[in-house]
Amino acid sequence: TVIEVEENLDERVARRISGTFEVPLYMTDAGAPGSRLFYGADGLPTRNGSFTADFRCIVPHAALAGPDGATVPARPAVYGHGLLGSEREVSAGNVRSMANEHNFVFCATKWIGMSEQDIGNAVSILGDLSRFPTLADRLQQGMLNTLFLGRLMIHAAGLSSHPAFQGSDGRPVIDARELFYDGNSQGGIMGGAVTAIAIDWTRAVLGVPGMNYSILLHRSVDWDTYAAIYH
Repeated sequence: TVIEVEENLDERVARRISGTFEVPLYMTDAGAPGSRLFYGADGLPTRNGSFTADFRCIVPHAALAGPDGATVPARPAVYGHGLLGSEREVSAGNVRSMANEHNFVFCATKWIGMSEQDIGNAVSILGDLSRFPTLADRLQQGMLNTLFLGRLMIHAAGLSSHPAFQGSDGRPVIDARELFYDGNSQGGIMGGAVTAIAIDWTRAVLGVPGMNYSILLHRSVDWDTYAAIYH
C-alpha cells in the first residue's frame, strides 16, 4: 500500500514514497515490542497471522533523466538503518547522494527488535537481562520483513506495478534484474546476518559495522545513556 508520494525533494531525489507491506507473522502479541516467537505443537516457529511493516523509498533524478524525460531504470538496494532508528534514515544525505550519483532506488523498513519502536523494551532489558529473548526474537521477524521488502522491490507484481514507481513513460524506475543490500552501523551488523540467508541478493555493503554488538555499543554516542541504566 502506497500512503504518500513526495515529489522533487531536492536536486538528488525526484520522489520519496512511503507505505506499508504485509509479511507473514511468526510472533505473539501481533509482533509488538516485547513479544516472542510463536511456537507450534512441533516446537518450531509457526505463522500467526500477518505483520504490517512500514517502508520508505527514494527515487533519484538520475532514474528519470533519459532523453525527453525517459525512464532510466535504477538498480534496487535495500537500506539498513542504524542503532534504534527507522526507515526514515533512507533519506539521509549520504544515501540521497549515492542514489543519484550511481542511479540507485533505495528502500528501507524498520529493523524491528532494534528500531525506534523498541527503545522502551531495550531499556527494560538492561534492567532485567532475562528478557533479552524478546529483543532477539523480534529481530528475527525483522530479518524476514527485510527479505520481503527486497522481494517486493524486484517482483513483477511488487513496487514496480504501482504508478509511484513508474516514470512518465510508464516504465518502472527499478531495474529488477539484480537486487543489492547496503547498511550502516546496526544496518551493517544486521545486514551481515540477513545477507547470509538472503536468496534475492548476493552483493551487500556492510558499512561501519562492529561484528558483534560488544564492539559496537561502547563506541556508540548513545552508550553513555544506556550505560547509566545498565550499571
